[in-house]
Amino acid sequence: MKALQISKFYPPVMGGIESAAWELTEGLNRAGLRTDVLCSNQRSVTIIDRFAAGYDVVRAASMGMLLSTSMAPAMLREARRMSGGCDVVHVHMPDPMAAIAVWATRPRSRLVVHWHSDVIRQRKALKLYEPLQQWLLARADAIVATSQAYADASAPLRRWRDKVAVIPIGISDNRTDACSEKAAAIRKRFRNRRIVFSLGRMTYYKGFEVLIEAATALPDDAVVLIGGDGELLEHFHELILRRGLPGKVHLLGHINDDDLPSYFEACDVFCLSSTARAEAYGVAMLEAMVMGKPIVASDIDGSGVPWVNLDGRTGLNVPVGQPAPLAEALVRLLGDPALRRRLGDAARERYLHDFNAELMTRRMIELYQRLVGASA
Repeated sequence: MKALQISKFYPPVMGGIESAAWELTEGLNRAGLRTDVLCSNQRSVTIIDRFAAGYDVVRAASMGMLLSTSMAPAMLREARRMSGGCDVVHVHMPDPMAAIAVWATRPRSRLVVHWHSDVIRQRKALKLYEPLQQWLLARADAIVATSQAYADASAPLRRWRDKVAVIPIGISDNRTDACSEKAAAIRKRFRNRRIVFSLGRMTYYKGFEVLIEAATALPDDAVVLIGGDGELLEHFHELILRRGLPGKVHLLGHINDDDLPSYFEACDVFCLSSTARAEAYGVAMLEAMVMGKPIVASDIDGSGVPWVNLDGRTGLNVPVGQPAPLAEALVRLLGDPALRRRLGDAARERYLHDFNAELMTRRMIELYQRLVGASA
């Protein structure tokens, strides 16, 4: 069996969807199922990367971004070339360019649509895109949702629930001795204060302004570290200055992949303060679970976030967009080491049982085999 994954971008470009696509592609190839990747480049040239696991990543030339979509018409030609001979074409959504590539190519293989999120913010663009989206969902042989909660709340999936298979995103265990050494250095850098860590793109739905406001109520021996870059980075810098928090809240910018696990290990609590269903799952929470860290997350209705972080078991879930309850939950965890250990241990167990990459890969292979077997 041979598969092709189509994603908006692919590592080293990082994000929740890119992380999931990478884990899945690596796992499928390790399992002996040759899986190549087609994605958009961030430059106006098409390149082919050969990854160590033995597969190719074709990054199609892009003319730039429009409405959060990479304008990469070269994907159409590459999709036609790469899908030939594939048993499964697996497309990660939302991404209008990937949907156009599948529509133009009309692959004869089985089609899996990986539904990471509804289109939440681009309402006007959705009116133009919706017919293509509905065509793609109608054409799909299977639709993968990352949680039952999100599948149940998704209006676009309502007509196609008989096709939906829930396969949670899983990640690899990235703990190392070097990670622990770097974590010790991070703690020393911040004078061994208790650390609240958060991570994500500096964009509207991540809710970092809520976390910054909550930091005003945290004890003086606590520090908030926020990793990531994006269009609102300067805005958050200004908010930190206005609130008199430059010693308590630190924006770290982009964190290298090699260093990122160390921040999860160094922290006492991980916080996901997102404010909209665009945060459909919260992959960063899985990285905290790998390290056995308790989580404080937003109780986003219709999102998978409160299902991933089980309230009272792996962490605490708080009302969306409200700094006071967020601060209260953080203060509670920072002040109770026994509670942190209990929730952190349960988070690690939940990762091992539900969210490891091997389990995700095995479930996806079983889905592929059912689809390909049904077409034989």
